[in-house]
Amino acid sequence: MSIRIRLFAYVLLACIAVLSASCKGSQPAAPLDVPLGQRVTEIDPRIWEIYQASNDDYWFGSNGNGAYHFDGELLTHYSPADGMGGLHVRDIQGDDEGNVFVSTNSGVFKFDGTAFTALEVVEAASPKGGWKLDASDVWIVYRPGEYGPCRYDGEKLYALQLSKSPAEDAFRAQYPRAGFSPSGVYSIYKDRRGHVWFGTAYVGLCRFDGQTLSWMYEEHLTTTPSGGAFGIRSIYEDRSGHFWVCNTRHRFKVSPDPVLFDGHNLIKYEKETGLPDAALDADANFNYYPSMTEDDAGALWMACGGDGIWKYDGENVTHYALDDDAYALTIFCDNVGMLWVGTLENGLFQLKGTAFEPFSAH
Repeated sequence: MSIRIRLFAYVLLACIAVLSASCKGSQPAAPLDVPLGQRVTEIDPRIWEIYQASNDDYWFGSNGNGAYHFDGELLTHYSPADGMGGLHVRDIQGDDEGNVFVSTNSGVFKFDGTAFTALEVVEAASPKGGWKLDASDVWIVYRPGEYGPCRYDGEKLYALQLSKSPAEDAFRAQYPRAGFSPSGVYSIYKDRRGHVWFGTAYVGLCRFDGQTLSWMYEEHLTTTPSGGAFGIRSIYEDRSGHFWVCNTRHRFKVSPDPVLFDGHNLIKYEKETGLPDAALDADANFNYYPSMTEDDAGALWMACGGDGIWKYDGENVTHYALDDDAYALTIFCDNVGMLWVGTLENGLFQLKGTAFEPFSAH
């Protein structure tokens, strides 16, 4: 367990180091009469983001070689030469009009099917500035560990400020010279009520219900048993209404109404057992994971780093290994029930029958 956690912390610290580097300016969009992208047959081995657009096409974000578009037959690679600045992709989202938004270390870029456009980030003038909950808005992670959440309303990309977490003072006291923002956002998730959740670097979970920003903090959600902190990378509400956050030990029953305590708006919740036999660090089914999804039958699937993929069907836990002990970073269930896995440096996998096999665009 300690080796797995140390490796997990190493990976995420490397990510923070990359994102803290100075960023180059974005490139202008290519002329409209020049086809964008390059047709390729091989995908970069460092696939950290997976997204399916409203037209069912797939987008894959790499950690160092731009983004890929797959329409089911052709694989197209996009880079700064195509107007999509930045090679390190940290989020991909889309809107109801078919636009795709790619967040990189050099900015957020909107692809309308023809060209990429760099979006100007408008920083909120006050903690309450720019906050709104509209179903058509796009929420996107930008430069994790540095910025708060970003919201695009069709015209402007707002960089918003979270309210102060009840855990922030303790963090500042312990790490007065921290080189990153403890409230920097690593993950964004919209729940079944339409509320938006933000996983932060070190100070817990924040939820926006359209009126109030509320916080939830438990040390074990951010800090591993060995003491390393990796940020909240995964928030997921299953079909029973339980929330799962980062590790398999617990799941949470959450009230939609916040509670005021000691000057902070807090999320009201009840903690329940997570996976069976995961109550202790040494238990067989205890693990941290950076990504979770749910299949059509309601089974939960977790990308568990060096432990590959775990499936929980409500009764049993099944482990799936990946070729070459690939480190699983993200897992995604598409519109037809196909499961995809992105890895640290071993490429993309698909579930074929009872095993995960390397993706091939041939």
